[in-house]
Amino acid sequence: MGVWMNVNDFPEFDHLPDDPEVAFVRLYEEHSEIYRKRSDNAQDGRSVAVDFMNDMIGIAQGLGIEGFSKWDIPEDWDYVWNTFSSFDRALKRFVMEIKVRKSRVTKVYSVHLTNDEKERIHSLTTKIREVVTGSDLEERKKNSLFAKLTAFESDVDRSRTRFDNAMLMSLEVIAVVDKGIKTLNPLNELLRRIEVIMSKAKDKEPEQNQLPAPPEQKKLESTQKKIEGTSGFSRNLDEDIPF
Repeated sequence: MGVWMNVNDFPEFDHLPDDPEVAFVRLYEEHSEIYRKRSDNAQDGRSVAVDFMNDMIGIAQGLGIEGFSKWDIPEDWDYVWNTFSSFDRALKRFVMEIKVRKSRVTKVYSVHLTNDEKERIHSLTTKIREVVTGSDLEERKKNSLFAKLTAFESDVDRSRTRFDNAMLMSLEVIAVVDKGIKTLNPLNELLRRIEVIMSKAKDKEPEQNQLPAPPEQKKLESTQKKIEGTSGFSRNLDEDIPF
């Protein structure tokens, strides 16, 4: 009788971000470091190079990132270095493209706050905590809101404050206010003041940090064995590298 795998059979991947491209970059960084250490101690680095290439192809396919099926690991040992060299250069370019593009997206969905704006927001979240602590809200809901407040406060202290944790915190506040508990009524005003601070800060940022138009979706050009678009990786990525 076969044994069914539990969903937690692979805890080593629990840390992966939800975004498949970001997850790919994280695993690339981990596996490239493993490759570097192994290759430093290898008499013949070809087997280590093949393992790295094989791992990255498997990671890409597991994450649903297209284009890696165009790469084949050579059966002839004499061709390993030529193939791996092209693969490695194209892979590094692909990873860099993801990093640059994601950094642009992060700026769109985040805002730079001055020290004064951060202090004002922290003062407001402290008041939110005080209101919630003194309310008759059930302990489970209090803890849930405090957890989201903590995540949001951590974002406020970063160089750029993300909107996702701010949104989760806002939704939680709105949900508890809807409980109809009178002592929670001040939360709406406190939340509104936080939103005003962040909105004004975002409005002062340059246009390239505002929400862009959605990119045009490109098609797969199978006759050229090339995958285009923002999530493709193909052999053609290496063709115009001048070395």
